[in-house]
Amino acid sequence: MFDDPSILGCESVSGDGQRWRAEVSFPRIEELSTAAYNIALKAALHLNAWAFSREASFDNLQAFYAFMEKEVVPRLQPHWKAGKSTIPVLRAAHQLSIPFTHLGAGVFQLGWGSKALRIDRSVTGRDSAIGSKMANDKALSAVLLRKAGLPAPSHRVVTDLKAALDAAHRMGWPVVVKPADRERGEGVVVDVGSDEQLKSAFVAALKLSRARKVIIERQVEGVCHRLFMANGRLLYAVKRLPMSVEGDGVGDVAGLIEAEVARQMRLAPWDRTGIKPLDDLARAELNRTGYTPQSVPAKGERVALRRIESTEWGGVDEDVTQRIHPENLRVANAATELFGLAVAGIDIITPDISRPWFENGAIVNEVNYAPLLGGGEISRSHLTAFLGRLIDGKGTIPVEVFVGAEAAWAAAEHRWMTLVRSGQQACLSDERRTLRASGELWRMAAAGLYGRTRAMVLSPSVQALVLVVRTDEFLVTGLPLESVDSITVVDRRIASVRAGGAVLEQEPVDLFLRVLEGWRRDPEAR
Repeated sequence: MFDDPSILGCESVSGDGQRWRAEVSFPRIEELSTAAYNIALKAALHLNAWAFSREASFDNLQAFYAFMEKEVVPRLQPHWKAGKSTIPVLRAAHQLSIPFTHLGAGVFQLGWGSKALRIDRSVTGRDSAIGSKMANDKALSAVLLRKAGLPAPSHRVVTDLKAALDAAHRMGWPVVVKPADRERGEGVVVDVGSDEQLKSAFVAALKLSRARKVIIERQVEGVCHRLFMANGRLLYAVKRLPMSVEGDGVGDVAGLIEAEVARQMRLAPWDRTGIKPLDDLARAELNRTGYTPQSVPAKGERVALRRIESTEWGGVDEDVTQRIHPENLRVANAATELFGLAVAGIDIITPDISRPWFENGAIVNEVNYAPLLGGGEISRSHLTAFLGRLIDGKGTIPVEVFVGAEAAWAAAEHRWMTLVRSGQQACLSDERRTLRASGELWRMAAAGLYGRTRAMVLSPSVQALVLVVRTDEFLVTGLPLESVDSITVVDRRIASVRAGGAVLEQEPVDLFLRVLEGWRRDPEAR
């Protein structure tokens, strides 16, 4: 996923040099179909050939990206079930040499055995299923927060326009209208201050709601602040500002927008902020805040182009990690614990996050299960700390390998017993048998040492492995783990799995031992 392929060989297969055959090795992501590799490889070859024959112009760059968006990404998407947080988290794990494996459906295991952590986007296996269910229901979340004595929004859940109007009149204008079961700001309308505005916002929200329920909420003063909580502590916090442009003291707003749109168009579509050319929504927001398209903002001055930040409109994050009042942090941590989540995004609406909630009427607007992680520069800068809080070291357990026949098993058994006596839940295995720390035979449907090793590192009870390599199986299957701590060659009696168990000659044994030697973990990387 992050390592480059290796070209193993390339030769001409036609006399005129027009046709070639290349042998290439790719890192294999488990439970990712071969079809996905074929789609990506063919697209890459096509795009390279196309790009080599054209100049690097703006129009050609857009054509390149358009092909990716229309012809490649849609064909790859059915093969990839992960979310937007998955790739940034895995990339950070890879950079930290934390091994990972795909379990399927976008769920990954980072690390091995007792030190492993399973993730799905930013969600971990330690998050409460009940808590996630409650967090995904905005109305239910607010009720639970209020019952726990935490500042929650005042709202009513409605299913028809009459009830929506009645709720708004009782609360008083302005109100916020939003679908009861949507995330990331989808369908949220703020500053609703009349029956006509409410009707329009209600109809739009009702269409987006899967449960056909709409929340009418009393609007509070302030801006949404996202506090990202991980393992009982604040990881980082951002003030979520609407899509905007930053002044340079020279250009007017219209020019700044045009320049930023052009800059974004040179980025890959999935890396763009979503800023749009000057439109009616931007003009309305400029008018509301006292700007015109001809205004010249001062250097560093931000000019909003939308009323709020949302997935549809995008936004700008401002790092406020060091400015949070302790009482607001306490509330965020209490909300996370209330929902039983190891990872959560707590949204607090406040005019000033440095002041306590009870002074300025701030509320916990949402408790977000599976909050976006790694989507922006601020968030990506905290990925190493995120993994450090949840994973012990590199997530690996001790793995020792003994090579040879019966003498290798005897040496490995002695080492295994030493580990067990020291209190470790260590397992001993060769290609045919696996012993638990108790000495009990661990019966497995998995075949060979490769399959048995992969099975053992999926078990949260396993704290160490002692493996006995008696055959050259790994030349066929590949190595079962990214690295091991030690390799002890007891003897050179290695059986060939492709020759019915016959003992290998010296030259094949030398080759196999060189492969194993490359498996040994660098001591400095432990």
